[in-house]
Amino acid sequence: MEEDASTVLATDEEEVRDVDVAGTAPPAEVVELLVEVAELESLPRFDRDAAGERAQRVAARARELGLPELELRAQLVRAEVFQRRGELAAGGRLAQEVQQWASDHDARHLLARSHYVLQNVFLDLGDLSLALEHSVRAVELMDADTPAPLRFDHLGRLADCLGLNGDIAAARERHPQVLRLAEELGDVDRQLVALNNRAYVEALHGDLDVSLRFCTRMRELASEHGRTLHVGRLDTVARTLLGLGRLAEAEEVLLPVLEPEFRRASPDGDAGADSLLTLAEVRRRRGRLEEAQAALDTCVRICEELGLGTVRVHARREQAEIHAAAGRFREAFEEHKGYTHDVLQLQSDQRDARARAIQAMYETGEARRQSRRYRELSLRDPLTGLYNRRYVDEELPRLLRVGAGRGTPVTVALLDLDHFKRVNDTLSHDVGDRVLATVAELLEAAADQVDGAFAARLGGEEFLLVLPGPEPAVARDRLEQVRRTIRSHPWAAVTADVPVTVSIGATHTGALGPCDPAAALRRADTHLYRAKRTGRDRVVSDPG
Repeated sequence: MEEDASTVLATDEEEVRDVDVAGTAPPAEVVELLVEVAELESLPRFDRDAAGERAQRVAARARELGLPELELRAQLVRAEVFQRRGELAAGGRLAQEVQQWASDHDARHLLARSHYVLQNVFLDLGDLSLALEHSVRAVELMDADTPAPLRFDHLGRLADCLGLNGDIAAARERHPQVLRLAEELGDVDRQLVALNNRAYVEALHGDLDVSLRFCTRMRELASEHGRTLHVGRLDTVARTLLGLGRLAEAEEVLLPVLEPEFRRASPDGDAGADSLLTLAEVRRRRGRLEEAQAALDTCVRICEELGLGTVRVHARREQAEIHAAAGRFREAFEEHKGYTHDVLQLQSDQRDARARAIQAMYETGEARRQSRRYRELSLRDPLTGLYNRRYVDEELPRLLRVGAGRGTPVTVALLDLDHFKRVNDTLSHDVGDRVLATVAELLEAAADQVDGAFAARLGGEEFLLVLPGPEPAVARDRLEQVRRTIRSHPWAAVTADVPVTVSIGATHTGALGPCDPAAALRRADTHLYRAKRTGRDRVVSDPG
């Protein structure tokens, strides 16, 4: 039985610097979140230790700290949990959303991880071609700094996809690299994964002697390090021995599967049902029909309890073979008819399920994109394209809260065009609108120079510029530059001889005490009034 490996990512000072580029989030908390994300990424196949809930909590905290890449790493853990649970549409949608952000922001690690998750989604959907495409991209996006465990996982999955797509020669080129990486890491578990998957792919292509060689190495390695091979790995060994006609050895390998506790410890999610089916076939071929029937009955019971449709259908075929071996030919015929019907129904159901999942992935993703688009439009001023008051009411409290948590200042600046009524009255409201739109472009350009900054139009000729991060003196210099830029803009083409200047009132969170948005705006408005009263075309901010 094929299996996939987990990802273990290094967490060091360099990675902290990469995540917290601005150096504004508390370093200790960044490290703590990085460690937890790395641990979550390393969890095995199913949602052990409530990985989904933990990832959701980490994502929320990273979002509060303004760490989008770390937030999205946690979201990819959630996507993988969805995929492991069989919620392929949900996992695929989330991975695609992360991939879009990563593409827009050239976030190489996130791109690689999103391709890795999507490859597993499409493998589960049975689309081997798309799975291979994502596998190739996941490997291409690795670089010299990619941690060895991550290289192992991506290269290993590519080797597996190549083998499943029928390119055994390419798979044989990759598999030794994967095993070598695991050996260099000294990671026994990853070595077992590599050996198991190599054996599985070789058996799939009928090279049973080669498969047995890797099965033997896997068993020897497990014995040497005191590891017990779980159900899926025992099934790989038994299937290879069965193909070689070594039935007694195959049965001996599978005997642990008869123990309920051993089956329950299986990480493969089928509670050993597939391996019990293999055991039933081995015993039937050895002529021990009652014992074969007992193993098959247990397999069927597990299938019905867990809803394992594919294994249940294959169990019907084995039941027909047992009836035939016992001379119950009518029962064998009826069971085989049922098997044929169920196979066709299963194929149809699987096609429909794949189509529904893929449609849900793309349709819901498009619906979300449209929803985000309409929400974004609702937060924009239609004339200038700047954010509006509604956005300010949502975003300003968050920025002040984050700044307070990090101990970094946030500058809140109100800007008002001087004598703007003269432009409208002397020239026209159309010219006035052109002036407002041009000022908006200049403010947006200024906001783009500071991470997390934004500009908004509050109404009429009044604007807001919020600059998180810079120290007050630096922020004041930036506002002075904004003032000069507006004054020196070549307005003649728009307003003829009518000048365009701006007065600015600014405050900094360090002067406020509690992070109260209303207090910040009141204080900035007080300074704006002083700027107007003392001659206009100037910046007035907190003392010092």
